[in-house]
Amino acid sequence: MAAAYEPPVSDDRGPLVIRPSWASLSRWQMHIAPLTAIGIVLGTLKLYGRHPQVETILLLGGVLGIIGACYALYMSAYMLGTSITATSDQILVTHWFRSTAAVSLRDVSRVVRCSVAYQNGPGQPAVFAFSRAGRCVISLYAFRWDQGDLDRVWRFASLTPEGSWDDAVHYEDLKKRFPGAF
Repeated sequence: MAAAYEPPVSDDRGPLVIRPSWASLSRWQMHIAPLTAIGIVLGTLKLYGRHPQVETILLLGGVLGIIGACYALYMSAYMLGTSITATSDQILVTHWFRSTAAVSLRDVSRVVRCSVAYQNGPGQPAVFAFSRAGRCVISLYAFRWDQGDLDRVWRFASLTPEGSWDDAVHYEDLKKRFPGAF
């Protein structure tokens, strides 16, 4: 799970592909791998240990190790299975659990950056791409992506994003301000 971040690869002949940034993971999420290793060691000791007084601690450690391993596998699959690909004629947004969304570059006329705030909490950065008719054709939360990589996608598509990550929009007002988002 501690794979190094690889910057996007692009040249004039091929598509620009970006993936979520491993640096975006929270501190506790990055420490899942060592905790998983400890849990697996404790689980192994449980299997081969014969002392009756340590059974409960080893059982708990083994269960936590299995849960940690499942979460580490999930996060790795999410980070490796999600991407944004910009080609000469379209933008493809691939999510691990959902199908790929394809949007023609001719349909995108405006890109907006902002933060979506839920109730009184801090806002999560989001990016919206709109068609000429004002309909939202791409909406994605940007907290998993490197901001420089997202800007490269818009430069590749010859678009200049409007707004900033500090522009807060409350989730309740999102449908009024940006119809079709999320």
